[in-house]
Amino acid sequence: MGTDTRVKRRRGGTRKKTGCYISSFACKARHTRCDEKKPICSNCERFELECWPSNFIAYSAWCSTDRGGSDQQEAFPTENSMRTGDQALASTSTSDIVRASCPDLQHSHSSNPDPVLSESSHYNPDRMAVTTVHQMKPQPTMPLTSEMFHLLNEYWRGLATWMDVFDLSDTYHREVARQALTSELLRCICAFTARQLCLRASGEVWAPAATNYNSPSLHLLIQQLNSCEPLRDTLTAVILLGSYEVLAAQGQEHHRHYEGARKLIKLQGISARSSDQAVLQLDPSDWNVNWWEGETAEDLLSNQLLWLIGRAVNWIYKDKTPRKYQELLTDTEGWYTGLSQHFRGVRYGEMVEDGLSKVHFAVPQTAAAMLWYHLLHLMLYAEPVLQDVAYIPKIQEHATEIINISISDIPDQVRCFSILPLYFAGKHVDSIVRKTRVLVLLSNIQIELGYHTGGLVQKLQQFFMPATD
Repeated sequence: MGTDTRVKRRRGGTRKKTGCYISSFACKARHTRCDEKKPICSNCERFELECWPSNFIAYSAWCSTDRGGSDQQEAFPTENSMRTGDQALASTSTSDIVRASCPDLQHSHSSNPDPVLSESSHYNPDRMAVTTVHQMKPQPTMPLTSEMFHLLNEYWRGLATWMDVFDLSDTYHREVARQALTSELLRCICAFTARQLCLRASGEVWAPAATNYNSPSLHLLIQQLNSCEPLRDTLTAVILLGSYEVLAAQGQEHHRHYEGARKLIKLQGISARSSDQAVLQLDPSDWNVNWWEGETAEDLLSNQLLWLIGRAVNWIYKDKTPRKYQELLTDTEGWYTGLSQHFRGVRYGEMVEDGLSKVHFAVPQTAAAMLWYHLLHLMLYAEPVLQDVAYIPKIQEHATEIINISISDIPDQVRCFSILPLYFAGKHVDSIVRKTRVLVLLSNIQIELGYHTGGLVQKLQQFFMPATD
């Protein structure tokens, strides 16, 4: 029999676009697991491809949960039951989800605010974010793998203490960790912690785990927002997942990542804060802060200071009236006058390089608060421009105090809160030695804790460069 030399005809239909064309897609389009390493992921680096990072915020095509079948829903959906739609959810942000669900959310829940929140007399957003959980009916225990156990421990030892720096009741460290054993918060915690771990040196191995926990968490958040049941711990989940997104953004614009939490906060009548180099998303006049003369609790005093900083941010970028400026100066000094000596800190040891000295704080909250107190003065005196030449000595004094606290023996949760104060201290301090020390302190925070500070370091280096014609 002779060999058939006929050329096979091409099968009908659209040609598959492969070859070089596929190299222009992001890893998700190539159906390849991506470690999302910046600026070039490991896949593209290994195959020498042009890296196109996935847009972390993208509108998804997910469908609302069928409310009619909610009674037959399992307490904890299995991993297989959440596979469908995970590809669409991979690039969806919490702000997209809340925005899509907010009409139903507002109709169903805003008219019945949580009674604990309504009766709360002190400003404490971290504590209020989880108070609705106390009305939950008993839930079965969440299946716990060895990986989940490791991530939960890492969260408990690190991230939770950092989030509770201005909360002596340790809400995230104790209450949220306790709730996670019986709710979908466990997956949110695992996603958030894995994302933070992958930002550390040699931590890229955690990137797939972070993505794998984040997608089911978003899936469950959609179900929660579209459910007729009480909101329970939804706000806490949104805060945790929004924090995951901020870490994943690696210093890029993060305003939208807080939008979902802001909308939930306003719908539920909860006081909260946020910050950016612009007018605040939630105006300080809406925070419903009570000012108690003679307050001694460190966390409440710290939250009062954050309220002052929120007002200062809005003055810089919005109000700019002399009357509000004087009110801010008066209230700031009034806040400082009422502090005890242990809150202000006590100097110890001998002076170090360039006249710097270390400061001891008995309570970590007070160290973080004093960092932001000195930052508040830098904002009022020198942002966006110098307000008065008479303030120049005071600017140097407050910038130096920020550096003094930062070189002291302070815990990691305080170091995380020192990033912005250090940036503005480095921007305004005159001494080259102190500027260099600020750069080292910021760089070490990213290396040792995984918090992105590279963008701020680059900005400071640009300030330090001599002007050229």
